[in-house]
Amino acid sequence: MIEKHSKSRILFLVFNYTFMILFALACFMPLWHVLMASVSDPHLLMGSSGLLLKPLGKLTLEGYELVMHSRDILTGYINTIAYVLAVAVAGSFLTAIAGYLISRKGFRLAKPLTIFIMFTMMFSGGIIPTYMVVRGLGLLNTRGAVIFPSLMNAYFIIMMKSSFEQLSGSYEESAKLDGASPLVILFKILLPLVKPTIVVIIMFTVISQWNSWYTASIYLPRRRDLWPLQLFMREMLIQNDTSKIVTSAGEANALVNMTGNLVKYCVTIAGTLPILCAYPFAQKYFVTGITLGGVKE
Repeated sequence: MIEKHSKSRILFLVFNYTFMILFALACFMPLWHVLMASVSDPHLLMGSSGLLLKPLGKLTLEGYELVMHSRDILTGYINTIAYVLAVAVAGSFLTAIAGYLISRKGFRLAKPLTIFIMFTMMFSGGIIPTYMVVRGLGLLNTRGAVIFPSLMNAYFIIMMKSSFEQLSGSYEESAKLDGASPLVILFKILLPLVKPTIVVIIMFTVISQWNSWYTASIYLPRRRDLWPLQLFMREMLIQNDTSKIVTSAGEANALVNMTGNLVKYCVTIAGTLPILCAYPFAQKYFVTGITLGGVKE
């Protein structure tokens, strides 16, 4: 049966689809421009202006070759992957435990801890007290200075708490009748049921940590070898210091024909492409995870 729409409904659909298409193009075109510029002829790119819909001149990958041979870029990739894995795995594990703990009705401190966690969402000590704590723990210029402050997120803990509370109590009761311990109940029964929320938390953590540079700039001033990728990218984009990516005489000659703008575009693509490729694989969990982990009123 074909559904008939009124004129107002048709007008709304036309406006809605038009707006969403334009909005999608507005989000996609900047990325497309950067991609086309990164494979354009550097001489033509230097004199061009406006949005690029196709590469200028002959397609070239010289910029990517220079970027990928940079020791800073390779070091940044290794450090960023290490930080992302550490924070995503350990942080999700701790968040799940914290959410499970404060969601238990029989736990007397559940409500005070929940209020305390929610209080930290609205009020923060700021950068200076956090820096003093990190320095007092002896974590400055170590990987721990980047990893430990990022492990726990109050909003994610509340999401996990709400997800556990929305599960039927019969799961836990039946497991207890079978003699299951609290750890068995948590890891083998309840966590698989809230997998969408966990995936959402992991994905948000990965995106946040992949794009993070400010924490490293504060806590790792003397350890350039521990800098994440985004901090190296920021240095190249702001200072336009292309000399840092030269590793041989051949590259120095190639750099004569290369402009700072081309390197900027290539560095941007190299830093954002991995996370863009990983994002679609977790997208199907987003609506379910956020809905399941939504805070109850």
